[in-house]
Amino acid sequence: MMLMPEGGGGEGHSTHMPAASIFTPLYDWFCANFKTTADWFGFTNHDRHLGQAWFEGLCFSFVACAILILLAFIGTRRLSRVPRGVQALLEIVVTGFRGMVGSMAGPLADRYVPFIGSTFLFIFMMNLLGILPAGRSPTMALSITFAMGLTAFVMVQFYCFRDAGPVSVLKHLAGPVWWMAPLIFCAELLSELVRPVSLSMRLFGNIYGEDNVIEAFMSLGGWIPLQLPILLLALLTSFLQAYIFTMLCTYYISSKVVHEEGHGGEHGEAHGHEEHGHGH
Repeated sequence: MMLMPEGGGGEGHSTHMPAASIFTPLYDWFCANFKTTADWFGFTNHDRHLGQAWFEGLCFSFVACAILILLAFIGTRRLSRVPRGVQALLEIVVTGFRGMVGSMAGPLADRYVPFIGSTFLFIFMMNLLGILPAGRSPTMALSITFAMGLTAFVMVQFYCFRDAGPVSVLKHLAGPVWWMAPLIFCAELLSELVRPVSLSMRLFGNIYGEDNVIEAFMSLGGWIPLQLPILLLALLTSFLQAYIFTMLCTYYISSKVVHEEGHGGEHGEAHGHEEHGHGH
């Protein structure tokens, strides 16, 4: 939940100024004292909203990382057989992730829980930062969400090549009909390249729209907190957007890795039954 926009609706302000957050003074100081560096990174974009959103998105991303690292440190520094406090909360979260990923990835779930769980917690924490007073959701900056989508794309390809093997991945891309392999390969390759874009745009669009609605209600109500019902809804949407992002990543992994390994397991099981029958 950001502070009131500077100069919004006043005379002489034809452009919409971005809402202020706790990192806005740092942004102004950085652009004033390190103009060359700020220009190089694009923080002093002709549209101030873009440059400020990018800069503050990076700052709040580091805040989200620091919070998660602190929670992990507190929850694991004194492990006990009977979990209490933060350790109990973390164990509930990890168990939930194992069940969620296991429903799609089967016995291979534990291989992907660290990545899927870390991605969910990171996105969820970034989404929640926009609800706090003078906060901003880093996921309302397209540069942040695209980086998340690109990371997910790289990790999915890594897991597929590591666990299913390059031959299985190429067979999956080529399709079952050999004479249509060139056409299917191009279509599947295009589908793979579009996935990080769709992941990033979906997350960015929902959070950006949500934060702008909150900002609009703040400007309409003045000191009356008209944005409170939207903030309550934002708690739900923050969770849902992180959940959808990670579930899609899990589906992308399971649709290739689990599918290919499942076929291999079925073939191996059938071969074992055949040998067992011959033995009898």
